[in-house]
Amino acid sequence: MGVDAGGTKTTCALARGPQELARVQTGSIKPLRVSFEQAKEHFANAMAALELESGCRIAEVAAVSIGTAGVRLPQTAGWMRDLVAAHTPARLEVCGDEEIALDAAFAGGRGVLLIAGTGSNVMGRASDGRKCNVGGWGPMLGDQGSGHWIGLEALRAALRAHDFGQTSAVLPEVLKAWNCTSLDELVQYAHAVPSPDFSLLAPLVSACAEAGDAVCCGVLERGGKLLGEDVVQACRRVMALDGGPVPSVAYIGSTISKASGLRTALAGTLHAAFPEAVLADGPVDAVQGALWRARRLLV
Repeated sequence: MGVDAGGTKTTCALARGPQELARVQTGSIKPLRVSFEQAKEHFANAMAALELESGCRIAEVAAVSIGTAGVRLPQTAGWMRDLVAAHTPARLEVCGDEEIALDAAFAGGRGVLLIAGTGSNVMGRASDGRKCNVGGWGPMLGDQGSGHWIGLEALRAALRAHDFGQTSAVLPEVLKAWNCTSLDELVQYAHAVPSPDFSLLAPLVSACAEAGDAVCCGVLERGGKLLGEDVVQACRRVMALDGGPVPSVAYIGSTISKASGLRTALAGTLHAAFPEAVLADGPVDAVQGALWRARRLLV
């Protein structure tokens, strides 16, 4: 069984050998996101649904790999172990969500993975297994090109354009999304404590960019260029580690997957540095990486 334990949802897949038998989604099972009782309920619902869809008994599962953020938290591994042990005595591995995504793309091999959802991070792995990271410093210190960054930067750019007598389609959309009736109310809402989730504005920015809004197009272009620079640096670091050619580049995350303007700028920056670089056509499926790692537990 492979599990991608995200902050808002958990995806679980059951496989026999290379064949995936069933896949279901449930609520989050992550510490700090839900209580243990909620996590137990969500995981139990997923196990019941997997049994129903696959016709297999979860108690007979031999290996489980769970990818999740927050693996450095002392309670995470024990939390996941208790969830799984209630359903199967399988061998268990708990690792970072970026690791299962990297293995979904490269199955233990060499490559560079860009993660751009709510936050952003770039991870590279050399042919000898050594890893490197570029970015991943969080919303206050980094996360360039992420959903949070795009939402916040678009508001900043739109308000600056307003000051210079220009218009942007994104301001009316944000007013509507935040149920604000004026710019003053919008500014007050943006500075509220706790802060609003700026990443939720990223789809609005992308839609306005696709409709031709210059402010939003500019934000996505800048974000994609920054992500491209991070990817180029990760490629250089992988090449320095093992002396090999330019590594292939994969990506995952709702923001990079859905914002075409972001991907276009990313690809342009990558290919300006490395014309021969291969960028994946679509996002990787992280659960496949968890399944790959679960099979490795049985070798």
